[in-house]
Amino acid sequence: MAKTLSRVAFDRAAQFMREEARPLERALFAYYFEKGSRTSVLAALVPYQNPDGGFGHGIEPDIRSEASTVIGTVAALDVLRRVRANEDTPGLPAALGYLVEAYDVDSGRWPIVPPDIEDAPHAPWWGYADSAENFLGFWANPRACVVAHLQQYLRLSPSPFTENARQAVVDDLMRYSQRMEMHDLLCFLDLLETEGLPREHYESILDKLRRALPHSVVTEPAKWGGYGLQPLEVVYFPGSPLAGVLDQEVIDANLDYFIDEQQPNGSWAPNWTWDFIDADAWAAADREWRGILTLRKLRTLRAYGRIEME
Repeated sequence: MAKTLSRVAFDRAAQFMREEARPLERALFAYYFEKGSRTSVLAALVPYQNPDGGFGHGIEPDIRSEASTVIGTVAALDVLRRVRANEDTPGLPAALGYLVEAYDVDSGRWPIVPPDIEDAPHAPWWGYADSAENFLGFWANPRACVVAHLQQYLRLSPSPFTENARQAVVDDLMRYSQRMEMHDLLCFLDLLETEGLPREHYESILDKLRRALPHSVVTEPAKWGGYGLQPLEVVYFPGSPLAGVLDQEVIDANLDYFIDEQQPNGSWAPNWTWDFIDADAWAAADREWRGILTLRKLRTLRAYGRIEME
């Protein structure tokens, strides 16, 4: 029999979100579960945006810098897309402009973090000097994510810049082997789920990701406690374009695992740490990640009908 998150367990998670999560995730929780307003979510994003249009100030909790970063700006735009923000949203044109300016013409890529990332605490994998190596040359992460947002708000994005960047991303995807690095796959999934994507690009990306998924996702429950791509991080709702690729038994087992991993305080915890670098900074990041992860888990469990809501 399939497990469900009990009403008591959901209430613990809701209390955690209301009392411990950042204002941003608190507003998102209210938006998704308590008929909260989009306006409150947009207001919670404002403190993270810089005058250059980019986003920083720890919006990505493992980067404590105030400076704008491409990855931080992508994170903010992810929020705007999830709440279906329109093109008139304040701050949106500036954010897209920041991404266009951050593009490195010589390499044809977006550096994921700037040099001044080193001025504040951050996880070791976010170090500037090693960033190109750590993120496989930025060919997919963050490039496919950036193109997804430029495509999403195409009327605000420069043309033919966006069209050329989109074509380059699709061309590069076709050269990937069947197994894909987890963040690369997620960036391509962001692009796949973008509104207004040309049909031929949608079909090419979909075919490639459906072929890659079985080779790129960890399907053994015993390994889900480690760092890797779990099935529900990709097929996070039943209507996903990648639904049906993995056996339903794997999806059901991952849902059970999500329920089992809830912490006594109602949250879900990250399965990584960098407290060995900076214990105080990690303590703050850990609290913030718990809000982000708890919201993700609750949305996925509800999408699959695994929460007792009454």
